[in-house]
Amino acid sequence: MTAVLPPDVVDALLRIEGQSFIRQVDWFAEVGSTNDRALELADDPAAELPRLVWTGRQTAGRGRGANAWWSAPGALTFSLVVDAGTLGIAAECRPQLSLLTGLAVIDALKLFVPETLLGLKWPNDVWLRGRKVCGILVETASQRPERVVIGVGINVGNSFRTAPPDIRQIATSLVDELETAVSAPAVLLAFLSAWPATVRAFADDDLHLPNRWQRHCVLTNRAIRLTAGNAVTEGRCAGIDERGALQIDTLRGRERHIAGTVRLLAE
Repeated sequence: MTAVLPPDVVDALLRIEGQSFIRQVDWFAEVGSTNDRALELADDPAAELPRLVWTGRQTAGRGRGANAWWSAPGALTFSLVVDAGTLGIAAECRPQLSLLTGLAVIDALKLFVPETLLGLKWPNDVWLRGRKVCGILVETASQRPERVVIGVGINVGNSFRTAPPDIRQIATSLVDELETAVSAPAVLLAFLSAWPATVRAFADDDLHLPNRWQRHCVLTNRAIRLTAGNAVTEGRCAGIDERGALQIDTLRGRERHIAGTVRLLAE
């Protein structure tokens, strides 16, 4: 039996197909991982791009490295399939897509919460009141490396109020922060409006972008540890430079990193 789509999902699908940059939408009531499904589509030369893979519930999502991507009912989980070359994003600049997507998430969420409460945890998280509200995972198609999959998970209606204390300390959702409910489709529509403009600004070397990610960087002036493969760098974060790389002041001097996993250190 065919699942009945919620009315707000039906409305969003019509608006996405008629008003956004997305050429085709694949919606699932439930799927293991939107990124896995999107990577399959990315390898198909006949797939229309840009494409959106969106689900009401993700059951086997993946984070960066070996991390699992937690998702509960009410979360917004989706993946974009895009051609980076068509967007004007050179291969060496593709690591910045996580950061650019984070800025677009901030632009979407600031319609619902004050922008001053939102921040970027380089390279792939968005924070709300100092806790994670969004995670981003960027992957490249195996057969067509010019095609990129951008997975996004935003905590919208999935409350953390009954989660264990250690989880509540690091994660939050819109439903936990707001007095009025926000629908996941509304957040998705806001994001799809913001994302292409942000990426276009990067491709055009817009000088305002570095100011934005510097202003939102939650790591600036904090002691951090960055892990990239087997290499570990510790020091004090000096912000994000004009090309989106993280700067760290170490005992060896200032270093510039374009990828890695960051942890805050106790001070």
